Amino acid sequence: MARTNGGIVGKRNSTSFGKNTITSRTSTGNVCTQPGTRRVQVAIVAGGGGSGANFAGGGGGGGLRNIEVPVSGNTAVPVTVGGGGSGTGPGAQPNAGSDSNIVGNDATHTSKGGGGGGLGHGACIPRNGYAGGSGGGGQGLGGTGAAGNTPPVSPPQGNAGGDGAPCNPVRTSGGGGGAGAAGADATTSPGAGGAGGAGLDISPTFPGTPNSGVYAGGGGGGTENVNPAGAGGTGGGGAGAHGPSANGTAGTTNTGGGGGGAGGGNCGTGGSGGSGIVIVKELNKASG
Repeated sequence: MARTNGGIVGKRNSTSFGKNTITSRTSTGNVCTQPGTRRVQVAIVAGGGGSGANFAGGGGGGGLRNIEVPVSGNTAVPVTVGGGGSGTGPGAQPNAGSDSNIVGNDATHTSKGGGGGGLGHGACIPRNGYAGGSGGGGQGLGGTGAAGNTPPVSPPQGNAGGDGAPCNPVRTSGGGGGAGAAGADATTSPGAGGAGGAGLDISPTFPGTPNSGVYAGGGGGGTENVNPAGAGGTGGGGAGAHGPSANGTAGTTNTGGGGGGAGGGNCGTGGSGGSGIVIVKELNKASG
């Protein structure tokens, strides 16, 4: 049944007077809203995925969701900031990043941690990347990049990782996916690791935020020998490594960037993913 609203028949407006105040949370806690706030715009960035040894694929960037959420004024709104997945040594599966979320009046809104890069291995056995907010890159023995936006949300929270090259003649791995673009496939001629997918620039909505407002880039794919490794994606993705026992670069802290794959050999370690961040903008607007 229609309601009256100051003499106007229809749905009651819920006006938010948040003054467009921006708060960045780099660790789990609360965002305390102003008395007039009723709606917030939130960038939820999960932790990036880690990578592994033996020219592993790059870790996927953490999921990134930029959405509007209803809240109450003068309230401590709970926020969880996910950690990055740990990079690993020989024979160990790279770890996924942890989820980030915010608890609104309607639901808990979650971004998924980035998937780990495809596990390195000396034999010609394909090792695929792991799915997540953005997917990890496939290892350079014919491994395929994993799906991003897993579980699916709209708009998508991330992209797929790139494919690794076939086992011979070179061993080069794919880049992890980023929130703004898929990870690049590795190449064979000339042989090179795939670059991590680009992160997403949210600075138009959240001006003045850390890391120039670009988040959740993918990690670069590692390579076995002298072939160049993949660069990390913009938005905190770590670079891959090349050559015996070289370590992959970690994703940048509080960007959700994926870790870079290690070089060849049994002594290198993949880069860890970067931790996430949650950015809250208290809106000035009327809904209804």
